[in-house]
Amino acid sequence: MELPPPPYSAAPQNESYRFSPRAVALKSTRPRTAPEFNGQRHADPRSSLLNLDQNFHRFPRSFGFYYAINSTADIVIALHANDRHSLFYISSHPSSNSQPSLVLHSSPHASSSPLATADINFVSDTVAIELYDSPNSVIKAQSAKTSYAQMTFIAQLSGCDLMEQFAWKDIYRRERILSDKKMNRMKLINCETGEIVATWTKPKFSHRKLGKMNFMSRERSKLGERFELMAVLTLLSILEREREKR
Repeated sequence: MELPPPPYSAAPQNESYRFSPRAVALKSTRPRTAPEFNGQRHADPRSSLLNLDQNFHRFPRSFGFYYAINSTADIVIALHANDRHSLFYISSHPSSNSQPSLVLHSSPHASSSPLATADINFVSDTVAIELYDSPNSVIKAQSAKTSYAQMTFIAQLSGCDLMEQFAWKDIYRRERILSDKKMNRMKLINCETGEIVATWTKPKFSHRKLGKMNFMSRERSKLGERFELMAVLTLLSILEREREKR
């Protein structure tokens, strides 16, 4: 029987990872401080997860992931391929680098401060995720691939202490009645209710677009921003894992 990943734990930035012994151990020598980036920082008054209006959504309901210009590793989040105003930048770092595998920046600029990071262990198929809650606090979580899902994680819902488990699962052919069967698709489900809260679709022919993500839940504000950051980071981790395999 597969065990769920451990829940969030709020901790100072200099504290090492503390995961449940039931989960696969993930060792890391990376510093526990926020990643340093060269160049000018682009201040974003919305970058903190604290003091946000409960109905605020950092991500639009539907958006795409695209390779950054002149890059086959870094990614931008934008509304469409020709959008001159990208929403966020995701920098990718090889496992030999001291930086986390993926850094979701708070603006379209690679030099801006991080919103969240994902450190992928390609051996154990686990991902250590950090959400930068404030300058002195990091929300830490772990996700993992299981026998029944591409990735599972536990997220704290908005405005309460309730934790719920979510899983990214492949959409099989019998569920692709109205779509192209050659198209890779996934759904993010709430493991408790079975509700599909997000989907991801890979385009049939595109060298730059990695796919499109949609938040599906009608009660999106109840899930909260931490859930949405976890959803995006786990999806990006799946895509990065597949890219490394190629």
